[in-house]
Amino acid sequence: MRNMSQKPRVRSQKSRSDGVFVIRHLSSFFRSRILVFSFLVFSFFSSLNLFSQKISATVDRDKILIGEQIELKVLVTDIDKSNADVSHWFDLPDSFNHMEIVKRFPIDTISAEGTTNYSQKIILTSFDSGVWQIPAITVSFAEKISINALPISISVLPVDVSNLKEYHDFKEIIEVKPETDWLFLGSIAASVIVLGIIMFLVIRYFRRRKLKPKQVSKIFGIKEVLQQLDDLETKGLIEKQQHKLFFTELITICKNFSDEQLNIYSANKTTDEYMLMLKNKVGNEPAQIRYFQILRLADAVKFAKFIPPNNECTDAVFDAKTFVQTIYHFQFSKKD
Repeated sequence: MRNMSQKPRVRSQKSRSDGVFVIRHLSSFFRSRILVFSFLVFSFFSSLNLFSQKISATVDRDKILIGEQIELKVLVTDIDKSNADVSHWFDLPDSFNHMEIVKRFPIDTISAEGTTNYSQKIILTSFDSGVWQIPAITVSFAEKISINALPISISVLPVDVSNLKEYHDFKEIIEVKPETDWLFLGSIAASVIVLGIIMFLVIRYFRRRKLKPKQVSKIFGIKEVLQQLDDLETKGLIEKQQHKLFFTELITICKNFSDEQLNIYSANKTTDEYMLMLKNKVGNEPAQIRYFQILRLADAVKFAKFIPPNNECTDAVFDAKTFVQTIYHFQFSKKD
């Protein structure tokens, strides 16, 4: 009987030890899972804190007239320089999507409460009507992390001429019955006869006159135009804030000299047509490019009311002198 009573006691002790082992195993299992979950949560919030930077790109208005200017402002905030500073700032080209950059302001830096904010302002304009887009702006950080601002659409509208007194809108064509205007026809016939007589007399005059070849003074021509540029500087138009008059006289002096030297006529030509006439005739590619930049700057001053800094005006006069001297030497070297 004593042996039979000892067997159940042994079995109960064995089952109790097995239960304790299972409980300990489950406790270790859940403890490891809790540690892993805590680590993941900590890593997630740490990454949120590490890459909490924000970027915004805004314009002061999204509709302008041709030649008007807008201000683009890019702001990057909540930067922790100890963890991830900016490695590459965005860089818009000088001309993109029918838009041109007039001026870039320096990047401003503001530090407060352990974070740093960067901001930059850019002045833009456009001379083509339509809807044009400022592309997405990207700023990069360490570890190949970058943040993007959404593209911005700008509507460029043509100039409104409806309020002009001398402007008249298009109307439908009115059919008019043709009538013979004998007075008009007689006036045309008389004008043709008079013009023929004048042409006959002019041709006869030049045939009888012995024209002597005009001696062109190389020194006088170049000295005269350089003196005109010096006189323009001494007028003090920049100090008087008369930038439009300054650039108008500057381009007129250069155009008159290039027309005479290159035997062209640019009075009724646009800036683009004038540049095509000068291409490959200046004799020096860098001098030609700098002069073309003066022409673009003059258009911005005259039509977009852009006011350049004084040092750019001084550089424009220097580049204009280089341009006329380059044309002068190139043309006479070809004749020699």
